[in-house]
Amino acid sequence: MLLPEMDPREKATLKNCLNCFLEDLDPTLTFLSQLVCSGIITEDQKDRIEKQTTRQDKVITLLEILPRRGPRAFKKFVGLLRIDYSWISEKLEQEYQVQDFTKRIENALEQRTKKMGELIKDRDYINRVITETVVPLMIEECGSSSSGGAVGPGFDAPLKDIITDHLIPLLNGNNGLKTHLDSMHSGMLLDKVVDIIQELKEKCCKMLSLSDVTEFHSSLPILIDTRLQELRDNITSMKKENKKMKKIEEKLTAENQKLKNDLTIQRAEVKKGKTDVIKQNAEIKKLKDQVQKSKSESDKLKQELANLREQMSKAGMDLQISSDFT
Repeated sequence: MLLPEMDPREKATLKNCLNCFLEDLDPTLTFLSQLVCSGIITEDQKDRIEKQTTRQDKVITLLEILPRRGPRAFKKFVGLLRIDYSWISEKLEQEYQVQDFTKRIENALEQRTKKMGELIKDRDYINRVITETVVPLMIEECGSSSSGGAVGPGFDAPLKDIITDHLIPLLNGNNGLKTHLDSMHSGMLLDKVVDIIQELKEKCCKMLSLSDVTEFHSSLPILIDTRLQELRDNITSMKKENKKMKKIEEKLTAENQKLKNDLTIQRAEVKKGKTDVIKQNAEIKKLKDQVQKSKSESDKLKQELANLREQMSKAGMDLQISSDFT
């Protein structure tokens, strides 16, 4: 006959306390007989455990059997441990309380997302926030709650303190904002926790430059690492581009300097050319003056020749002069 399943919170508690069992629990024949008498295990299961060669193997085999022993096996087992292993039973009760609080907040979150027509895209992230932030603070503030996980009248006040002193500052910083929680009961406070977690998720999306909460499909550490890697890649790319731009700038600076040098040389050549033109103009003027002087002297000689011919003609003499001369 199959027994009903053990509560998932109880299974998780046994699993999470495995190291504690391996370190301290000794499943002796007397201890196993007590488990049989309490109806926690059967005789056949006791024999199976006893056949194991080492203490740790016996512990592991016992913990493999317990989750299949029905919904009352866990509480009976914890009660039996209180006799000789009180520290282990306390560890189990504390761990069960963590599992119970986690389950309550998960259920509240699940109900809220269903009402709002949303889906939990990243359950690992939600569980991480709940188990690493909300639940430890609740356990610390609530102190000695019963192992059954029932939320008593003393639960509301510390939960209000957690929301006011821890969750809201985590979301908004120490900006002095006050939230009026006096009129809220535990169910409303759990809804408030869910609201803050959702708002925290949205804020994380904004800080990670995600355009929509639905993109929040990986755990927060992975998203942060991904975003950091993107920023590192961008910085590396910018550095390479900056290095490339510096090389281009150096090349342009060298070309500009060369152009300046060429311009200086050209200006010097232009200046020299102007000086040469002035000299050439002066020489041309000098030559023009010499030509003008030569022309004047030539005209004077021609006049003198004409006069000489006229005089000789009057004297009856003929003057033969080379055509080259005239």
